[in-house]
Amino acid sequence: MKLVHKRHALFILVASLVIAGRSHSAEGGAPKPNETFKTVEIPFYDDAPKDATLFAFRNNLLKAVQARDVKAVLNVLDPTVLSGFDGEEGIDAFKLRWKLNEKPEASVLWKELGEALRLGGRINKGQNETYFIAPYSYYALPEEYDPINHGLVVGEGVNVRAKPEENAEVVQKVGRIIVLLHHEEKPKVATIGNETFPWRKVGLPDGRSGYVWGKYVRGPNDYRVGFSNRSGQWKMIYFVAGD
Repeated sequence: MKLVHKRHALFILVASLVIAGRSHSAEGGAPKPNETFKTVEIPFYDDAPKDATLFAFRNNLLKAVQARDVKAVLNVLDPTVLSGFDGEEGIDAFKLRWKLNEKPEASVLWKELGEALRLGGRINKGQNETYFIAPYSYYALPEEYDPINHGLVVGEGVNVRAKPEENAEVVQKVGRIIVLLHHEEKPKVATIGNETFPWRKVGLPDGRSGYVWGKYVRGPNDYRVGFSNRSGQWKMIYFVAGD
């Protein structure tokens, strides 16, 4: 990762070390067929309601995302906002990354940011500012689990299906548990209701595998968004995926 603005470089580094620490403590390569592991439930958590200014800020941002309001989103960006790990820094880079200068109404920003914001998050206190990172699934995986090959089911009563099809046989209904992530090069995509997500192949604790519609499973390396409040005003300092 290239040099980023010193104001939030430390926070990004600390957050990255959380993932890096898990990766080094649980290296192992791709999941093995029929691999079994302990069933671990990870409850949903959201620190935003603990801070009234953050809670109001997030609600307003969610409304802007739902309305695909480019101006409102750009207004909450820190001037040095990070949108990638290869020098994509600043508001112009953000607009380029999310194609907001072309057909902003068709940008995938609205889906990705909306999903990150709806899934809770954690407050971190710095020396001179407060940070909030979302979604909760970024921080929630225990350190003994490899963050590349493990993820979380982010819903209750979620269907794990035998095939990547909406009406396929249900292998099991699951709650907010840890699953193995089997990364497929070209996953099948499905539109259910008015939302479109890829099917993600997952491994269950008992060794069986199946498919979960992508809205309901996330890995730590999926998109996450960070905000900071330094002088009474919340700003987005990064929105990135990967490691």
